[in-house]
Amino acid sequence: EEEEEEEEEGSESSSPVSYQMKPPPEGCCTTDGFCQAGKDLRLVSISNDHIEVPSGFLLIGAKSPNLPDHLLVCAVDKRFLPDDSGRNALLGFSGNCVGCGKKGFCYFTEFSNHINLKLTTQPKKQKHLKYYLVRNAQGALTKGSVICWKG
Repeated sequence: EEEEEEEEEGSESSSPVSYQMKPPPEGCCTTDGFCQAGKDLRLVSISNDHIEVPSGFLLIGAKSPNLPDHLLVCAVDKRFLPDDSGRNALLGFSGNCVGCGKKGFCYFTEFSNHINLKLTTQPKKQKHLKYYLVRNAQGALTKGSVICWKG
């Protein structure tokens, strides 16, 4: 019986890759608009908050398929974002959670899981980063220009 179990386990590894998100760790917040630590990331909620942005990072608005009327605020290393013509973005990702302050996300999939940005497809996943966020004359964070992703 043990040999049969081993064979079954081995066959699982040859299954096609699924891009469904893994379930979050036990005890994590899974509410749309909040990070796994339970901090609100919705632009409407934190537009007047002081947000620490490390040098070389920009505040970005991510569009969640589950929250069509909201942008989620993210801090992303600008080297991994395209220029105005949609080019020259480094491959990869580097981002921080502005809610709980967790730093050093090196994979967009890991980051999107942390901020409960529920993605069902892998290709072009960073295109969920939709807008640059800017401070208006009153000092509130608002939606700025669209991020120009090519291809």
